[in-house]
This record gives sequence, structure tokens and C-alpha cells, in this order.
Amino acid sequence: MEGAPATTSGARERRGSLWQSFLAARRYEIGAAGLWLVLATVLAGLTSQVADWYVMTDELLYERLAISIAHLHSPLPHIHGELIGNVNQLYPLLLAPLFHNTLVPSGVHDAHVLNGFVMSSAAVPAFLLARRVTESARLSYVVAALSVCIPWIALSSFLMTEVVAYPVFVWTALALHDALVSRRARYDVVALVALGVAILARTQFAVLLVALPFALLIHELAFAPRVSLRRRVVAAGREVVARHRVLAVAYVCLVLAALALLVAGRLSSALGTYSTTAEGNLFPHGMAHSLVEHLAPIGLGMGILPFVVGIAWLGTALVRSRDRAQHAFAALSIVAVVALLFEVTSYDLRFGQGRMHDRYLFYVVPLVLVAFAAAVRDRNWSRWPLFVSVGLLAMAFAYLPVIRYDKFNVDSPVAFLNGPLLDVGGSVNGARLVLAFATIVLGLVLVLATVVLGRRRTAVVLLGIAALAMPVEAGLAFNRLFTADGTSGRPLTVDQSVVFDWIDRKLGPGAKVTMIPYPLLYGTYWGNTAYWWNVEFWNASIQRAAVYEGAFTGTPHTFPTTSLSFDGTSGRANVSPSEYVAQATAETRFALAGNVVDDDRGLALVRTEMPWRAEWLVLGLYRDGWTVPKVVGRIRVFAAPGQTSPTMRFLTVSVRGPQGQPPRDFQLLSNASDWRASAGVQPASKQLPVCVPAHGFADVRVSAPRYSPIYGDPRSDASFSSYARSGGVLVTGIALADETRPC
Repeated sequence: MEGAPATTSGARERRGSLWQSFLAARRYEIGAAGLWLVLATVLAGLTSQVADWYVMTDELLYERLAISIAHLHSPLPHIHGELIGNVNQLYPLLLAPLFHNTLVPSGVHDAHVLNGFVMSSAAVPAFLLARRVTESARLSYVVAALSVCIPWIALSSFLMTEVVAYPVFVWTALALHDALVSRRARYDVVALVALGVAILARTQFAVLLVALPFALLIHELAFAPRVSLRRRVVAAGREVVARHRVLAVAYVCLVLAALALLVAGRLSSALGTYSTTAEGNLFPHGMAHSLVEHLAPIGLGMGILPFVVGIAWLGTALVRSRDRAQHAFAALSIVAVVALLFEVTSYDLRFGQGRMHDRYLFYVVPLVLVAFAAAVRDRNWSRWPLFVSVGLLAMAFAYLPVIRYDKFNVDSPVAFLNGPLLDVGGSVNGARLVLAFATIVLGLVLVLATVVLGRRRTAVVLLGIAALAMPVEAGLAFNRLFTADGTSGRPLTVDQSVVFDWIDRKLGPGAKVTMIPYPLLYGTYWGNTAYWWNVEFWNASIQRAAVYEGAFTGTPHTFPTTSLSFDGTSGRANVSPSEYVAQATAETRFALAGNVVDDDRGLALVRTEMPWRAEWLVLGLYRDGWTVPKVVGRIRVFAAPGQTSPTMRFLTVSVRGPQGQPPRDFQLLSNASDWRASAGVQPASKQLPVCVPAHGFADVRVSAPRYSPIYGDPRSDASFSSYARSGGVLVTGIALADETRPC
């Protein structure tokens, strides 16, 4: 027993020594983690100020997916209770715990804070990748910091997949680089896992599955024997298979699976909700110049010189480098840049509606930053490739669409610079000329500086430019985001969720409510659509959306809807999705039988009778209540369940005329009343008796002899904007009283 204290003391010393050895061995990685936490804290401080949605319906989709995971305890993608083909499930899985048994405003705030830590975590793999390529800890820290200080980091303010896709892409690049350099099977396995996670983070990264074999072949080709090209390619291919047997087997399985899907005509369906992007002509007209054009916002967002130097080094390393780590990185980066560039350009030309989406391309920025750092460290790097990269970026600026935006442009965050560029250049062509000229001048100055100042001092200047330009652009991007009202029409930093989340506060976030969208505002489509976006976004209890006659959806096909119809003789509905319904108080198509639990700002929360049935149903009017020219509309009042004799019901109807027209005549005729009047902009209202027979219905006829052009039909965006209708008068309200008496 006397030796016990000495033994304990020795064990402690050994543990302390091991801990110190670990800290010493991993001091650079620990430093990178510390740098990430500092950057994350600053970024989270910014993103936590965001109190509203900005990008619809993207943010609504991923919020709903997260809520469905929290409610259903299933990682599969469900929207409105139905399974959808969404592959981007990593971000909703990450958010799901934040929305478990809590109100949406609290979950959204926590999600914005989390976004800052998640997106900035790209600094860690960027550091590790830079260490492998440059073998310089200091430059690697610079790359790590600059990977976060980019204009696109403002995307962390939104509930979108870019938040998690950005760090995952850099981790995947690191894993693929390790696989290219090493012969060990475990690195192939890690690369495959990384590719799978990347696709779960963002479906567009499936293109990396195609890019990897090309990168492997190009890398091995550089070290193949110097014989004829065909024999070198064959030798390189054999070497790829010999060095990467795990990858070879995996790719054989992937090819067989792809062939099976192709034969079945379902290859594109593997992309889920993005299946349409893989269909049609992948090489649309204008592809060549648009490929170059898409480099412009990346070069601009990186401050021009870091991009020019990085691209020049990648080209040089691919051709001349005999260092396996550097050549593997150059091969991987060039193939990844080209693959993403082609993918994004093809998408923009086919689906982009004339807009550039550099938010789909900015993932390559850390790769270019690593190349930039490698160029700064390389003392033997040639100046001549600079002229190629300068010419390439100048050409890209010559094609760049310079459009002034009043708000932060989420598709192209660097577009906040367009306004100042137009002011300086005086026109679009002038702005392009300014950018192209500035690129050429900076390139020439850089070449001259390497001669006059020497490479070491020039490297210091380059690092200073990057360290100044990119963080300033990131700060200006946030400034534009916070100083202009959001796309909701409200300040992005002002919390107004209490106005909208009253349904959850009334019933609890775990309740089940079906919303039935209907226009509340006259003469607008997007204003009404945004209203219902707010209803769903801020209430976790909204778990279904019912649509009557396909009208007023406001969301794409990724949001399944419940098709609602009624029996024309009894009023019975075809479905009863939930006990509670959120319905507009101005609804003039039908009224579900039930009791109003609460109402606020034009929205009524109704506890319906089960199964659903309509107390009254409108026929022969436009879906938003306007009378149709030369058509007599009807308001059909149904008998109540158990009604055994004719019963007098009392229907209050409100009617108004079109804007800018004199008061218009109309008539409402029932079997117990006849109301003839005129209505202008101010509505006219009256309670009408109607005798409803037992087990049947009675109609109130609505007619207006005169009509004139009115705004488009707000059933959908296409119907609202494609043509103008003609209408007589607008039925703005229908209410059936509870009081009854015998007929």
C-alpha cells in the first residue's frame, strides 16, 4: 500500500504528458477550431438579428420539412402529410430538434443562430485542405478566415440548404483530395461517404460523382509513362483502377443502377424534386459565352486579384507540378469548377428566367482561395498564366448583366455592387468596361509589382488586398440585407411573428389544422399569396392545405394539397383532413359547418363538424366572388343534419361594385325574398330569408346585368397576369345566421 501514492502520481504524470503531446501535435487544428468559433460567434451575432423570412417558398419548404421530422419522428421528407421526392434532407434534419414542441418564432431564431455556426464551419476543412496543399499554417489560417469572409456568407441569414451545403462541399473536397493522393482503401470509403453526404446536403452535388473519375484520370495521366497519348490514357486508367479498387467497384454499381433507371425511363427521378433539371437539352443556345459570364460574379466577390491569381496557379499546377498533393488538388479543383460551372450555366439558361444564380456556384471559392495561397507561397510560379486568367475574367465582365436591385439579391449576393458600378460607368456597357479595364490594370500592376518589389513583398500586398476586399464585401452584403425591407415587405430585423403565430398559441404547435387559402385583398395576387405564406410559416400546427377547384395554391408542386369538393345536393365534403380549419373570414365559395374558435386579421380558426360538410356553397360565380357576365350565380344553402321540416334560414350577403365605375345594379332572389339594389365601392349588405326544405337545399340567385373589365383571376399567377376578366359585382361576404324558424 505504501507504493500506491507514487503509482497514482506517475499515472497522472503520464496522462498529463499524453495530453500535452496531443495538444502539441494538434495545435494547428486546435487553432483552426478556435478561429472557427470566433468567426462563428461574429456571424451568429449577425444572423440572430434576422426575424423574418426572405426567400419564398424555399425557406417555407425547409422549415416545413424540419417540423415534419420533429412531429413524425421520421427522417423522410414529408410535406402536408405526404412523402415528397426531396433529396436535400441534411439541413432539415439539422433543424428538426429546434422545432420540437416549441413555437415557430423560437425555432426560427435558434435556426438563424445555428446557421452562423454551421456555415462558418467551412473554415475548418478549408484550413486542412490549405495545409495539405501549401504546407503553411499561416497561409492556411488566412484561407480559413477568408472562406467565411465572403459576400455569399450572408446566405446564412436564411433557412436554406446553402447553409450546410457550403461546409459539406469543402469537407467533400478534402475527402476527395485525400482519395486522389492516397492508395489506401479507407480514403476511398471516406470519399464515397462524403459524396453521399454532399448529395444529401444539396442535390446539385451529384455532379461530383461524374467529376471524380475525370479528376482521378487527369491526376494519374500526369504521372503516367511518357509514351503515346492513347497508351498514356490506358495506363492512367489502369492505375486509377489499381489504386482505387473500392471506388472502381462502387462506380460499377452506380453505372449499373443508372442504366437500369435509364431503361425504365426514370433516371432523372433519382434527383427527386430537381428531376426536371436533368431533362431536355443540357446544352442550350448561348452556352459558350454564358459559361464565361458565370465566372464574373465569383471573380468580383473575391476582389478580382485573388481569383485571377488562384485560377492562374491552378492551370500552372495542372500542367507543371510534380508534387502529387498539389497536382491532385489542381486536377480536382479544375474539374469541380468546370462541372459546377456547366451545371449552373445550363440551369440558368433553361430555368433561370434571365437571372444569374451564383449562389449555386460560390462553393468553389475556398478551392480558389487555397490555390491563391499556394501561388503566394510558390516562389517559382510563372507570371505568364496571369495573362490568361486576367483575359478570362475581363471577358467574363464584358458579358456580365449589371442590373440594379433595390433589395439584397439572394440569387446573386454580389449584385449589391451593381448600383455603384452603374453610377460609375453611367450604363450597363460602361459598368462592364470599368470592370474589364480594372481587371486588366490590376493584372498588369501585379506583374510589374513582382518585378519591382519582388515576389515576397508582392505576396504580402496580395494577402493584404484579399484580407481587406473580401471582408468589406461581406460587410456590405449584410448592410444591404439589413437596411432594405425584405421580400415580405417588412424590415428583416423586426420581429412581427406575434402577429401571425396566434393559431399555435391558441391550440399549441402539436395541433393539426388545415388551411384553405383564399384572396383577402382585391386586385393583387402576390399580396394574397404572401398572406398565406405567413399563416403557414409561423404556425407549426398548419399541417394540411386544402384547395377547392384547384384555385389559390400559392406554392409549387413540392407542397402537396388536398383536393376539396362538395356534394351538390347535401353539401358533404369528399375529405375531412382535420378537426380545425384556418379559413378566410371573407370566404365566398363555401362555409364549413362548425364553430369559430377565434379570428384575427381576416382569418378565422374554425372547429368543424366531422365529417366536413358545407352549410352553403356558391355556384356560377368566379372563384373570388365576382359575378360572371350573363351568368346567374347561386348561393346554395343546405339543410342541417336531422332537419325534418322546412326551415327559414337567414343569409347576410355583402356586395360591392368595381373600382372607377358608377354604382352598379344587382339582384339577389330567394324563395322568400327579393333584394334589388345598387353597389359602388362601398359594399351594400342585407340579411335575406331563405326557406330550406328538409333533406335538401334552397338557392339564392345572384345576378348583375351590367359588367366591365376587371383585374385578372387570382386563382394562380398565370391566370392573374395572363388576361383581364369582365365582371359585374363582387360578393365580398356571406354569413349564415344560427337563428332559425319554421317556414
